[in-house]
Amino acid sequence: MKNLKMLPETRSPAPRLPRVGFTLIELLVVIAIIAILAAMLLPALTRARAKTQGIYCMNNTKQMALSLTMYCGDNSDRFPPNHDGGNAGKAAGSECWVAGWLDAAAYTTDNTNVNMLVKPQIYPYGAYLGPYIKNPAAFKCPADKSINPGGSREARVRSLSMNNYIGDRNTTRTWSGNQNKFKLYATTGAVKMPTMTFCFLDEREDSINDGWFASDPDTLYQIVDFPASYHGNAGGLSFLDGHSEVHKWRDSRTMPVLRAGQNLPLNQNYPGNQDIVWLAQRAAGVGAYP
Repeated sequence: MKNLKMLPETRSPAPRLPRVGFTLIELLVVIAIIAILAAMLLPALTRARAKTQGIYCMNNTKQMALSLTMYCGDNSDRFPPNHDGGNAGKAAGSECWVAGWLDAAAYTTDNTNVNMLVKPQIYPYGAYLGPYIKNPAAFKCPADKSINPGGSREARVRSLSMNNYIGDRNTTRTWSGNQNKFKLYATTGAVKMPTMTFCFLDEREDSINDGWFASDPDTLYQIVDFPASYHGNAGGLSFLDGHSEVHKWRDSRTMPVLRAGQNLPLNQNYPGNQDIVWLAQRAAGVGAYP
């Protein structure tokens, strides 16, 4: 039997697989689409965040108003002391609902000392609301990002101040120093319009110092301390009837440019500023102003 010559095995060429991946143009198109979507979503996310912070702010101011009501209920309807000055809440004769002097331009331990807010056993001439509201976070707007100047860069502990027209001061002194048209309220019963009288508000980080928010309704268009505008040109307040709100400021003079590390020049007169009129009316707690 003859040997058969073996022919080499022939194979059909393997099918060419399609190339996997994107071209440069395709990648650029995808990146551009993602960038467009991000640009569309970012404002919505920013608004949502601001709204959330506003809700937290209103919750804080409402809790502070509730703690004030509880304090008054336990103290014959008298408001807590509300003195001003660098020694407020630190010594006899300068008793204040909260202790401490905050400073935006200089390092100070008062900027970060939570005990001044909630520990009356440590600060017996301050921290009067500590037994009623034990969480120091309630004393600060969540949108306030101010820090202690200097190397530590710790967050400052307070943005809230109390209306200078309420408080047990054993005096009828108004900001102007005279017994003029508007009087201070030492007791809750003396307040004629609780819905129109604010008790706490968020004060600007470069304006806030003691816990006494100074208004001067006796002088038309006079702004002494400046309210905060942390919520899209709006600031948080709570009122003696227990409600809280975030109020929109309209005049740019109410919201001066923030200069980091500098305290704001206070006690200014801005003719025609309706924000000052609105605030003065609610400081003095009157239905008509001026």
